Amino acid sequence: MIIVEDVLKEIFSQIPAIKDSNSVSFLPKFNWGSMNTLNLYLSQLKKGTKYPLIWLTETVDESDIYAHKLEKPIKLILAKQSIHTTNTNPIIWETEFKDVLNPLLKSVITAIEKSGVTSIKGGSFKSRRLANYSEGTESLTIDNWNVIVFEATVIFREKADGTAQCINIIKF
Repeated sequence: MIIVEDVLKEIFSQIPAIKDSNSVSFLPKFNWGSMNTLNLYLSQLKKGTKYPLIWLTETVDESDIYAHKLEKPIKLILAKQSIHTTNTNPIIWETEFKDVLNPLLKSVITAIEKSGVTSIKGGSFKSRRLANYSEGTESLTIDNWNVIVFEATVIFREKADGTAQCINIIKF
């Protein structure tokens, strides 16, 4: 049986540290759940240990036990706590997106495509870059974020006997 969260946790644990505009390295964190779970997760971590974050939102799995695969439309929020809450997009783009979020997106795509157990269906995905992430006038999270929202249908595969395949060592 394929457990998406377990597979993604193992794949994303291979993503190397990301350096910010001050050349400080941070290992990406992976977690999942609802918005309430996200805010609980954020409230329990110390400042400086939360980001960059890869957050999997809740979606429905579509499994095929005979083909030993699962297709899942996934939505990942790649987040960095904003240090530029009063700056405009050009400054945010040059520091937080260019240095942290864009390289993180590249690593996420590489991890999914080179794991040996996952692939992006048809090689097609959507991404959206949002500075000071919010919806309308209300913030969605307890922290102020800059994010890339990544959406794709990902195919997860298992062995013919229903056991997990070995995940490749991924070169980034």
